[in-house]
Amino acid sequence: MKKKLFIIISMLAISCSNDKTDTQTDKTSINLISGINLRETSDESELQLQFGNPNILTNNKFLIYPNPASESIYILAQENVTDVWLVSANPEKIYQDVNFNNILNTNLYSEQSIISHSNFSLNKQSSKNFSVNVSTLAKGYYKVFVKMGGIIYWDNLYKYENGGDNEEQFNTINNFWK
Repeated sequence: MKKKLFIIISMLAISCSNDKTDTQTDKTSINLISGINLRETSDESELQLQFGNPNILTNNKFLIYPNPASESIYILAQENVTDVWLVSANPEKIYQDVNFNNILNTNLYSEQSIISHSNFSLNKQSSKNFSVNVSTLAKGYYKVFVKMGGIIYWDNLYKYENGGDNEEQFNTINNFWK
């Protein structure tokens, strides 16, 4: 009888345990996008829109455009880019008050971690200005990692399906982040 009672109590204790888990993404997760900068061209005098609080680390070393993109993106860098990786990411409206300048640094993600998470890579480059065909990637958010002078930087990108237009995509992005 004591054994049965012990088993029943144990089962009740297990079934009543606190199932609540903290599912919030870590602010340094390689798959987190907390905001995005949109731009049509490389011209810095043109309007650039920011949504959310982008967790990017470009240090003004490079930019990607257009963003959003459907077929190709262009990378314009101050130094020769040797490698590019795109990692599928999830947009989350968390960490909007975080100062990412105090958290993000060039040693945050190892090259091996980026490679293991990447959906696309372009290696052994040696150019400051080139295009990357993203047409085969699925619609969604990506972190674009670039390696220059042995240092890795990144920006966030939204890739949309071919056939859509930028205004439609802008509205989709705007509606999500507002």
